[in-house]
Amino acid sequence: MTVRRLIIGGLLTLAVLAVVLQITIDFSAENIASACLVLASTISILLYIGCTPAMEIQPISTFAIFGFCATTQLGALLFQTAAWTPLRSSLYDPLYTFGTLALYQAIALAVHAAYCFVFTAKRPGFWPLRGALDRVGLYRTPSAGALWILGVIGLASFAIGGTAFNSSVSNVVAKICIGVNFLTWAPFLIPLYLRDAGESYCNSMHAKPLLVLYALAVCGLGLAVNLRGIMFFGVVTVGLYYLSVGMRSTAPVTSAALLKLGAVAAVALAVGGPVSDLATAMQIARGARGKISSLEMIESTFEVWRRPDLISAYRLNEKNAVRTAYDESYIANSMASRFIESKFHDNSLHFAGLITTEDGKARLRNYTIATLWYVLPTPLLSALGITINKEELKFSQGDYLVYLSRGIPLGGYKTGSMDAEGIAELGWLYPFVYAGICLVLYVLMDLWTVRSSSGVASVSALAMMKTWILFIYGITAESFGATFAFIARDWLQMILIYLLFLTLATMILPRKQAPITATGEFAGPL
Repeated sequence: MTVRRLIIGGLLTLAVLAVVLQITIDFSAENIASACLVLASTISILLYIGCTPAMEIQPISTFAIFGFCATTQLGALLFQTAAWTPLRSSLYDPLYTFGTLALYQAIALAVHAAYCFVFTAKRPGFWPLRGALDRVGLYRTPSAGALWILGVIGLASFAIGGTAFNSSVSNVVAKICIGVNFLTWAPFLIPLYLRDAGESYCNSMHAKPLLVLYALAVCGLGLAVNLRGIMFFGVVTVGLYYLSVGMRSTAPVTSAALLKLGAVAAVALAVGGPVSDLATAMQIARGARGKISSLEMIESTFEVWRRPDLISAYRLNEKNAVRTAYDESYIANSMASRFIESKFHDNSLHFAGLITTEDGKARLRNYTIATLWYVLPTPLLSALGITINKEELKFSQGDYLVYLSRGIPLGGYKTGSMDAEGIAELGWLYPFVYAGICLVLYVLMDLWTVRSSSGVASVSALAMMKTWILFIYGITAESFGATFAFIARDWLQMILIYLLFLTLATMILPRKQAPITATGEFAGPL
C-alpha cells in the first residue's frame, strides 16, 4: 500500500464510519441526508486526488479544493460525530448549506480538471511570468539560516502588531505587520528540506532543538498578546504540508512510518484536551487584552487554565446562551472551531436569503462594489476619479448581511461567505461567475510552483508558508472583496515581501554554497 492510498483510504473510512454513527446519533431525515451529502462530496474530492495525477500537476490548487471540503464539510462531519452531536445541530438549514457547498465544490473540481488536464498538460511551460519569478528567486530553496532570519522577522511583526489593540501602534504599522506575519512559519520548513536534502541542507542535531525553543517562543508570544493563531498555525501549516506531500507520495508504507504516525496520533489525542482548554482560557482572558501587561496576560491565562470549573462554566454558558439574532456556536472544541467554516456559510446563506426586497439587494450590490474599490490604493482611486470613504467600510460582509436582514447594528466583523453573497446578488449567474473566479485562482496558485521537464510540480517556500490560508480560503473567501484583494493585491504583495526579506536575509548571512532549486537543479547564489 502506498502512502497516498493509506491517507485517502483512511479518510474515506472515517467519513463512512461517521455517517453510520450519525444515523445512530440522530435518525432524522434531515440529519441523515446532510451526512450523505457530505459523504458524497468527500468521496468526489478523494477519488479525484487518488485516481488522477492532479496532485502532481497542480498540487496547491488541488489541495485547496480538498481544504474547502475539509473545512466546510468533512471536518464538520468528523468533529460533530466525535462529540456525539448531530451534524445538523445549530444550523439554520443544513440541507441547503451542505447542498450548496457540495455544488460549488463540484464546480471547482470541474474547472480544475479542465485547467489541469487540458490546458496545463498540453502547455506546461506556457507562462512567461513563471520564468520571471524563477529569475528573481521565488523557486529557489532558501538556506536554513535565511529561514531563521525570516522567522525572527515574522515573530517581531506579531510582537509589534499584537499590540495594535493599544492606541500607540498606528493603523499603518499594524497593517504592515499583518502583511509580514506569514514569515513566522519559515523555520518550520527546515524539517521538510532536511527530509529531502539530508544533512547537506543543515545540521539536524542543531536545528531540531532550536526549533523546539523557537516553538516555545512562538507560544509564549501568543499567550502574551492573547492571539491563539500564533500558537497553533505554525504546527498546522507544517502538518498540512506534510499531508499534501503524503497525498502525492507513491512510496510504500513501512512499519516504521506506521509507528511514527501512531505515535503522533497518540500525542495529538493526549494533548488535545489540554490544548482545547488553553484555547478556551485565552478566550476568557481576552477581555483584558490591551489593558494589562504581557506578563499579566500570561499569568491571567494560566490562572484560568488551572480552573476547570471556570472553563466548563464558560463553555456551558456559550452552549446555552440564547441568541435570537446571530449565533456562531457549532463545534464544541475551541481549537477545532477555528478550522471549521460550516456555520459561517450557514449563517450567511440564511441571512442572505432573508434579503428579499429590491432595495436590500441593491444595497448589497453597492456594498460589494464598494469593497472591490476598497482593495485599490487611495492614490489610484483619486486618479480614477473614484470617491470612496474607506473609514465607512470598517465592517465585514457578514456584518452587512445581518444588518440588512435583521437590522442588527454593524460591527463585530462577523465571518461571511462569498457564495452567499454571490447567490444573493447574481442568482443563477453566480455558478458561472464562480467558475471564472476558480480559473483565475488556479492560475495564480500554479505560478507559486515550479514544474520540472517531466511535468511534476514542486511547491515554493512561499506557498508552503501560506499552506494554511490556501487550505481554508483557497477557493472561497469571506466576500467578493476578499477574493479580489487576493487576486489584485495580496498575491503579488506576498511575493514581494517574501523576496525582499529573503534578499535581506541572504545579505546578512555569510556567503556559502548556493541553494538548489525546487526541482533539484543548481540555482546559483541568491
